[in-house]
Amino acid sequence: MKTEIHPDYHVDAQVTCACGNTWTTGSTSAEIRVELCSNCHPFYTGEQRIVDTEGRVERLMRRFNLGSAEEAAKLAEEAAERSATAEAEAEAAAEAEREAARAATQASMLAGEAPPSESAAEDEAETAEPEDADSEDKDSSESETEAD
Repeated sequence: MKTEIHPDYHVDAQVTCACGNTWTTGSTSAEIRVELCSNCHPFYTGEQRIVDTEGRVERLMRRFNLGSAEEAAKLAEEAAERSATAEAEAEAAAEAEREAARAATQASMLAGEAPPSESAAEDEAETAEPEDADSEDKDSSESETEAD
């Protein structure tokens, strides 16, 4: 092994946690400070504790010059209000369309006509198709008889 290129190894390195717990271990650093250890980490203790990571939202706002978190919350609230308004307008338009269809149906019934329906148009389309199919069969059968 080459000399003078490896770091010094401290057999009795002191580790200190933010909760006050200390222990010794081997390390290249003589002293180590940690924020969480097995005595205070929520995974090991079973506590439901939120560990604040220096206000991530505030840090993001600061980093991108987006203003404060309060302004972001206000913008999000305004966007939610606009979304709710648009949804209400769409619902009102759909209700108006349904009401217009009801009025058209009532007017046709009062006039003594059959109410307009989509199924009637579909029935007419279905009855027209078999006639076309029959005419094709007749044409093919006529061509067969001429060939004989």
